Amino acid sequence: MENRGYITITGLENKDEQPIVSVKIENGNVWMTKHELARLFGVFVQTIDANVRSIFKSRLLYDGDVTITEKQDKSIVTYYNLEAIIFLSFRINTYCTKLFREWVLNSLCEYKRLQEKKPEVLVVFNPGSNQTTISYN
Repeated sequence: MENRGYITITGLENKDEQPIVSVKIENGNVWMTKHELARLFGVFVQTIDANVRSIFKSRLLYDGDVTITEKQDKSIVTYYNLEAIIFLSFRINTYCTKLFREWVLNSLCEYKRLQEKKPEVLVVFNPGSNQTTISYN
């Protein structure tokens, strides 16, 4: 699968650095395998599997809505989208999931703040030159 975006957390090795969560959204989403999620969240693949099963069993999410499967060589790979990744981060309790949850909440608050900000429009008409200038702030 091409152009599936990524999520990384850097700066965990050095106690003097502040960890940084980087997310690149491609085509409005991020798609990751369970192995990538386990590495990202600092857990075993079995932890990802168990929590995904629990999310689907409790019908919080539906498999067909948040996954894509792809045949690669001799195996079938399942990719989980950003919605599933967010749900997983709230079910698993590690330092990395805490950092990711903080990124999610900060991103939502920032998005809301930007949506609420009404653009200011300044229209200036210069009668001498008969020109109108429009500025958006």
